[in-house]
Amino acid sequence: MKKYLFIALAAFAFAACEKPADENNPQQNGELEKSYISITLASSDMGTRAEDELGKNFEDGDPAESVVNKAYVFFFRDGEAFPVSYSNNTTTEGPANGKNYLPLTLEMNDEANDTNNVSDYSNEILVIENYRGEYPNQVIAVLNWQPTADNYDIADLQKELLAIKNGEHFVMCNSVYADESTPKKTIIATPITEANIGTENDLNELEAVQIYVERLAAKVTYSAANNGKFYIEKTVLDRNTNTEIEVYAQIKGYELFDAYYDSWLVKQIDPNWSNTDLGFTWNDSPLYRSYWANSYNNRTDLSFPTSNSFNWKSNPAEAYCGENTRPGVNDRTKVIIKAQLVDANDQPVEVVNWLGKDYVNEDYLKIVVANTLNQKYFSSTDQKVYEGITPGDLKCVARDSNSEKAYYVYFQLSDGNTKTWYVKSADGKYTAVTNMNSELVNVHPALVYKDGMTYYYTDIRHLANDITKTGAYGVVRNHVYKVNITDITGFGTPVYDPTQDFVEVETPEEIYTYVSAQINILSWRIVNRDYNLK
Repeated sequence: MKKYLFIALAAFAFAACEKPADENNPQQNGELEKSYISITLASSDMGTRAEDELGKNFEDGDPAESVVNKAYVFFFRDGEAFPVSYSNNTTTEGPANGKNYLPLTLEMNDEANDTNNVSDYSNEILVIENYRGEYPNQVIAVLNWQPTADNYDIADLQKELLAIKNGEHFVMCNSVYADESTPKKTIIATPITEANIGTENDLNELEAVQIYVERLAAKVTYSAANNGKFYIEKTVLDRNTNTEIEVYAQIKGYELFDAYYDSWLVKQIDPNWSNTDLGFTWNDSPLYRSYWANSYNNRTDLSFPTSNSFNWKSNPAEAYCGENTRPGVNDRTKVIIKAQLVDANDQPVEVVNWLGKDYVNEDYLKIVVANTLNQKYFSSTDQKVYEGITPGDLKCVARDSNSEKAYYVYFQLSDGNTKTWYVKSADGKYTAVTNMNSELVNVHPALVYKDGMTYYYTDIRHLANDITKTGAYGVVRNHVYKVNITDITGFGTPVYDPTQDFVEVETPEEIYTYVSAQINILSWRIVNRDYNLK
């Protein structure tokens, strides 16, 4: 059922002035009277459209992704704030002196519809009271954000850095794109023309100002082939049973890494970007869209966790994040694939690796290490009888997450070990060890996949198929990145302590790992690609 919006703009004006008519600079001359502007808001998803370069379509967002909790319309004239209210509540002929924005509120005539959706704001009428003179010629809509200043130029809105969500609601703003002029210009605000403004007698002929908005957030969804279980083309010998075990990776969940949760309110683009450099057609002016952006690059100012803690029980179907198109290899937003190494019967396989050789079980690792060290380190109670170090003397300790190659574990004395230790030199002499743990720190560290826990990761791909192009990797607002894991090869990066925070992610040099995945991107543009994890 149609819904109508009536907002009084109390005597909003500049002083009346005589100028030739110009559809991009609408003006009104004559007596003070009510005037009307018709406005329609539309999500830039705009339903299914022609296929993009990856052969995928646009799609509408979920209803919850388009809910409007609050909405403001900002008015400008040639980029500068155009006040539309009076701060002293006194209406006089001439310029207003208050805010240049007004809240949009729906009068819901349909009681069955209790949600405000972007599409509800269709052909809504704004009533301009007691005004004559120049009108604003630009408008920007901002949804689910509360302005804090009285006036904003367009340049002021461009400087706003804020969270991509306000509570449960997604912040949205005008879609930004480049026009087809030479040279190209960035279109941020929607033009207001004479056709959009009229008197009461013109209501039936008013053309609506069509404002397209897009979410600041990008969306990432996850899926996997084979029910998430992949034979990783690796076997490991269980020396306790002398049997060869075929190892599989069973996906347990997903997580974003280097994901940012703040974004520019107004999308930042360069109208002179080259399709050749980016690797895809980045601008789509007929659909009021662009598919690339400059993201905020000061990491310390963003809502970014100082560390990322893995929740092994977490298996979200989707996640949201802000734009990240920073060019550095180490700066890309990643998808972490949390998995467990299992056998054909889904039983965990605790793989360990030391000095390039794979074993099964941490206890066996300590046997191998102790057998290697037992001719160098000895304990003695009387300095007459010396016993070489044993597996029971050792324990594995996780490295600090901030350390280099944090995925390694190192060796220390087992808890409660009070033995006196000696090191045996090549000539057979025993010398007392002041601090045995300091000695053990120098032993080559090991990789321990505790209970088979491991992770893989992949950088989120964007629209360019050529990975040497600028647009091959990145996360851009109002895109859906549908990450589908199609294959996994290799053990991945070991996790010894699942409660430990991981500041950076990397793959051990000793472990060959490959992730194959497909990401489909759509607008809510899907980026659909497959990933093969190796």
